[in-house]
Amino acid sequence: MIRGVLFDLDGVIVDTLHYHYLAWKYMFEKEGGGTVSEHSVLLHEGRSSREILPILMKEAGIVIPEERQAAFIEEKRAYYRTIAQVKEYPGAFDVIGELRRRGFRTALVTACALKNMQHSLSSEKQGRFDFIITGDEVVRAKPFPDPYLTAAQRLTLAPHECLVVENAPLGIEAAKKAGMYCVAIETTLGRQYLGSADFILSNITGLLNIPELQRTQ
Repeated sequence: MIRGVLFDLDGVIVDTLHYHYLAWKYMFEKEGGGTVSEHSVLLHEGRSSREILPILMKEAGIVIPEERQAAFIEEKRAYYRTIAQVKEYPGAFDVIGELRRRGFRTALVTACALKNMQHSLSSEKQGRFDFIITGDEVVRAKPFPDPYLTAAQRLTLAPHECLVVENAPLGIEAAKKAGMYCVAIETTLGRQYLGSADFILSNITGLLNIPELQRTQ
């Protein structure tokens, strides 16, 4: 029986990933290197910035010295916050509200930094979740199961009692490694990239029709 629903943020609740791509692109071009593709950023969504950076450095054909990498990432995050025009996916918080009315516990599990999460969601919207985990709080990010296992522990639920809502392959992989049911949404990638999920939806509002979420707790 599912008792908790764990949501990713970027690409699930808010439509922001294009701005993350633009921020990475800006930073690498500022360094005088090549560019990176938006597709690469989308495929690696869910990794921590420190894990994404070497992948994107290789694609851009540039090396950021290790002693500068932390500052490079912080500058990227700060630039992202200056350009991001955060839009919620239609119906996202209506769905979350209805699930809570049905008795499900809810958590936000995101790889993004705390400041970026706070930029995306008002305090009132953050309060719609029983708790929030950001990328600053876990040592091993997705595709490791740690973020979702931590969420289950904090909700005092077993992994099999949790349903994860994701939009990217690494997040799906993390959910399945954690032993959780996973629903994927086709917001940023096509279903050919989401096949490891238990169920694939075209938009978040369809979540309310998933059989596992029909019953009132």
